[in-house]
Amino acid sequence: FMTELAEHLSRIVNHPHNWDFSGAGQLYAGVDIGTYKAIVIVVDEMGVPRAATMRRAEVVRSGLIVDYAGARNMVSEMIKDLRDSSPLPIEKGATSYPPQTESANINATRYILEGLGLDVLKVLDEPTAANCVLKLENGAIVDVGGGTTGIAVIKNGKIVFTDDEATGGVHLSLVIAGNYKISYEQAEEVKMDRRRNREILPVVEPVIEKIASIVASYLKPFDDLTRVCLVGGTCELEGFTEVAQKSLNLETFRPKFPGFITPLGIALSCLDENGHPG
Repeated sequence: FMTELAEHLSRIVNHPHNWDFSGAGQLYAGVDIGTYKAIVIVVDEMGVPRAATMRRAEVVRSGLIVDYAGARNMVSEMIKDLRDSSPLPIEKGATSYPPQTESANINATRYILEGLGLDVLKVLDEPTAANCVLKLENGAIVDVGGGTTGIAVIKNGKIVFTDDEATGGVHLSLVIAGNYKISYEQAEEVKMDRRRNREILPVVEPVIEKIASIVASYLKPFDDLTRVCLVGGTCELEGFTEVAQKSLNLETFRPKFPGFITPLGIALSCLDENGHPG
């Protein structure tokens, strides 16, 4: 089911001709403002994604919004595109933050949504949002984003631990830039180019091992842990999971389209708030 959802999302993200609001009774927007990109996913009252839009973004650094006006303008344009296409009003939403972020940053994201006339139903940390989709009963979720890696441990369906570390895709890009003697922007392009995944894997392998060893140190106290689920855009790199598994020494898996899991979870968290099927 989760794979079907993710594949459906891949067909509608930035494809307005595939957006379909027919039969929807109520709409909710999940807004995810990340280091590399911002994603807004609109779901209906049954949790079916109806529309989604994604943009390259440079308004966040290490999980903190550093360009508030830029973030507000970008999200404003994205919400406007969605509202212009929708026969129903889009008035309720949710957003997220990296675990252990200071309250000022959490409020910044909330204010952006409120400023666009969205009633903010939930502001939740990223791994918790991811579990709205994954529904893990026991295990760990590791959300490897651009600037931060969020970690959550789940026992009996409840999150018992969250933390994050300022490490992620940025560090992979810096190493690629150094290795090929190219600019950071060019390194980003190389990293995103699926055809070059195998070629760059040996270059970034030490960085992935470092991220995994940091994660392993957080997970150490949980000695009955057996499974780790990787989400976040950085995990899309082919071979990332295998390298991480070696360092973590735990069963490590990655859902299809891991970059969509957290933003979808943010949108779905609105339903829990309204007592609809989450």
